[in-house]
Amino acid sequence: MLFRSPYQRELKKELARLKEVKVDHMILGNGSDELIDLLIRSFCEPAEDNIVVFSPGYAMYEVSAAINRVGVKKIDLTADWLPDWSELRRRVDDRTKLIFLCTPNNPTGKVIPYGQIERLCGEFQGMVIVDEAYIDFTDAPSAVHLLDKYRNVVVLQTLSKAWGMAGLRLGIGLADPEVVGILNRVKAPYNIGGLTQQTALALLRQYDLFQNRRTGIILERERLIRELRGLGIFRRVYDSEANFILVITEFCQKLYRYLIACRVVVRLRDIPPLIGGGIRITVGTREEKIGRAHV
Repeated sequence: MLFRSPYQRELKKELARLKEVKVDHMILGNGSDELIDLLIRSFCEPAEDNIVVFSPGYAMYEVSAAINRVGVKKIDLTADWLPDWSELRRRVDDRTKLIFLCTPNNPTGKVIPYGQIERLCGEFQGMVIVDEAYIDFTDAPSAVHLLDKYRNVVVLQTLSKAWGMAGLRLGIGLADPEVVGILNRVKAPYNIGGLTQQTALALLRQYDLFQNRRTGIILERERLIRELRGLGIFRRVYDSEANFILVITEFCQKLYRYLIACRVVVRLRDIPPLIGGGIRITVGTREEKIGRAHV
């Protein structure tokens, strides 16, 4: 019976300890994608309300909005990959219920300064959703610290990235207990299977392994950035605070096809007007890089 509760109590206790939050501030989802969908379904009226997203960013915000017949106001990031706050204030209206912030951003790897997020939480009357899928790869403070001060902030995290549990599909939502209660009433009762809970709990207790993997990826990211810049084939190699690196090249299509032929999977990221000819390269371990070099 331990792992048959619809509220995943044992797993939440361990996650609450690691995240330094209270259990009643937490909801778990079948990946962060389920939590995104729950937020839109819970707080937006179909065919009436809208959400705000920033581009480039994570596409699932728009996909979930479309499925739920909720409007999307898309705003381009600034040239330095930060939200355009003045344009946001101009575009928000009384039917805007959710603003999604992705930090570190996917695919740019840029972190939104904590103070800017806090300012938005104080100004906006709706919900501010801070997607921190890649937060473990940066030393920037998490918006989790805003939970005790603002009731309209929801932080999304995941075990898919730094913890290496992508196949388990386990997303974490952190919010005011009242917001968590609303989401719990909307979600499917048994959205996280017992085997997923048991496996995640066992892996979460291997914290030293997680820390070593995280540190290794960060070190490899910085080394890879230096090496990519030294190749001379990229117009731009961006700094990153995630587990990937965005590069720009006029040969992006040809390079993409070559890498796929070598069984190296990268992501094409041609997202006008800010990104043209972009490729997102995921950072792995040194052993993975050496292995690919001999393919």
